[in-house]
Amino acid sequence: MRAAPIALITGLLPLFCIHITYFIAASHGHVDWCNPYWDSCTSISATGRQLPEKLVFKFIMIPAGLLAILFWWLVQQWLWQVHQRRSGAMQWLGSIAGLFLILYVVALGEGRDYQQVRRTGIVLFFSLTFLAQLLFLYQLGRAGERVTPLQRNIFGWQKAMAATLLGIGITTVILDLTYSDYDSIEDAFEWVMMLFIVAQFCSHYWLWRESDVRVEVNAARKKSASPE
Repeated sequence: MRAAPIALITGLLPLFCIHITYFIAASHGHVDWCNPYWDSCTSISATGRQLPEKLVFKFIMIPAGLLAILFWWLVQQWLWQVHQRRSGAMQWLGSIAGLFLILYVVALGEGRDYQQVRRTGIVLFFSLTFLAQLLFLYQLGRAGERVTPLQRNIFGWQKAMAATLLGIGITTVILDLTYSDYDSIEDAFEWVMMLFIVAQFCSHYWLWRESDVRVEVNAARKKSASPE
């Protein structure tokens, strides 16, 4: 099967999840109706903290974490097949990020005792995913003449997105230290940063489609004994 759709699903599945759970939560009065990207009226976590939206959030986001692990394995395969380059650190960081996403989802909505686990999970998911993407850009940047025009365009776009994401991250740290009312705008930054992570995942779709990267699944079949 073609691997390219997996990149889109890896990015779009969590995006779909948090929006559908937001509408469920808002319709039950658990969060306010607003534009969370601008109004900063609710966090992503709040969209999956209470029933019934909590069940939908966990049902969709746990597979999304597993897909993230598969995604980084496929990124490694693409680098090797197309450019004969490897980055074990990239794959491990991305895979661990997927595990922390699952940890965050499991802990979400399970009481105050798991609050620190939830915060650690989501912070490390964002941080490790960003580092894995930087390592991918480093490897692609060293590919030299092997890079196609499409890969060069995606490379430039991903670098711009990574720089923007880094800028947002630094801005949030500065505001948290200097702006007394930072809590009132913190949630909007979280939603926007999530969009950049999603965009980075989805951009690999065009890289994999160009190279026609495929996933091969071998199923063991029992051979029936032929009569003598």
